Amino acid sequence: MPTHFPDYYMITGKFKDKNDFRAKLETALQQGNKIVQLRCKNIEDTSEYLELAKIAERVCKQYDAILLLATSLEIFNQSQAAGLHLTSQSLHQYERRPVNSDKLLSVSCHTEDDMQRANELGADILLLSPVKETSSHPGVPGIGWEQFNTMVSTVQRPVYALGGMEAADLEDAHKAGAQGIAAISSFWK
Repeated sequence: MPTHFPDYYMITGKFKDKNDFRAKLETALQQGNKIVQLRCKNIEDTSEYLELAKIAERVCKQYDAILLLATSLEIFNQSQAAGLHLTSQSLHQYERRPVNSDKLLSVSCHTEDDMQRANELGADILLLSPVKETSSHPGVPGIGWEQFNTMVSTVQRPVYALGGMEAADLEDAHKAGAQGIAAISSFWK
């Protein structure tokens, strides 16, 4: 288990096929990303997801990066990934931490209630969003840095700012109490 987490938390984005996925992941890791969340909302086939997870496991190991899977606990348990990522919706399904303490637990949060629940479950990493308006959710206002700071002050866990983040936002994120920034489009190219 890392005692310190890096500044950047990358979430995988769109890709054409397995070769494109591997190439984009390698490019992102060559640029220094050290945490990868494998998120494939459009893949419902378990074997296809696990195949991508195995590719990601090999590539992340090569670059000494942490791999988190945004999937069900059942699928996660079939992998060798370092941790599980829960959406804010799935967060409230669990009465206790769904993975052992030797695995990381990452959680997406949008409200103070989500953050409290993640804290109760012993989450290792929180993603708080949206900080800014995003292209994926146009018209949904971000919480802004002041509200972000207020919300992260209630938990003693590393929190990444998510939502409209660019590498240039890192200084503002740190000033607001963030571990760093999480993003798709800034890192996944």
